[in-house]
Amino acid sequence: MRKQAIALKFTFIFVTLSMLVSLVTSSWHLLILGQKSYALLVAEVLAGLVLTVLPYLLGKIFHFYLPNFLYFFFMAFIYCAIYLGDAYHFYYVAYWDKFLHVISGALLFGAGLAVLGLFTKKELPAAFICLYGIAFAVFCGVLWECYEFTCDGLFNMNLQRYLSGNTPLVGRAALMDTMGDLIADLAGAFFFSLWAHHQLKSEPTWIESFFFKKRLKKK
Repeated sequence: MRKQAIALKFTFIFVTLSMLVSLVTSSWHLLILGQKSYALLVAEVLAGLVLTVLPYLLGKIFHFYLPNFLYFFFMAFIYCAIYLGDAYHFYYVAYWDKFLHVISGALLFGAGLAVLGLFTKKELPAAFICLYGIAFAVFCGVLWECYEFTCDGLFNMNLQRYLSGNTPLVGRAALMDTMGDLIADLAGAFFFSLWAHHQLKSEPTWIESFFFKKRLKKK
């Protein structure tokens, strides 16, 4: 556990410093050089910095314990999505976006378990918990697609990849990005659910002890 904690701190410092460097350089382009195209990147990097520390802050406020490995993958996701994806254009790498959706599906499943553990102390069937976690993850994935659809409509963006150059795609081609993202979300949540189901069968109170370790220690 000590090695995990050290690795987590190193990852936190590395991701935070990388994002800060990206924030400084993108702000320079926006504010000093007047390149307005960097405005969105500045906003995304700021959001990434907030998201990096958000689990720690929420844990302090609500007294829940987020597993080190889950926090590590969360920070890795933020790093790959914002720092590499947006700042260094890794989204042009084939299947980079789908890879991130698989990871986000697993992370959202874990977030769903944290929410469930926050509001219930009852022992629920393992199958129900896993089904709930998958539903939670896919629902969040749908909300994200709604966000992309709204941005595309209001700000003429191409988040859902419905344009090829300046030509709108039609039929199945127009659905490929959105449906591929949702399927990747489902796949990530499903694979995480298999591990979670094993844990729940081994220890029915796993959710409470796993996410509320600090609270249980006080009792």
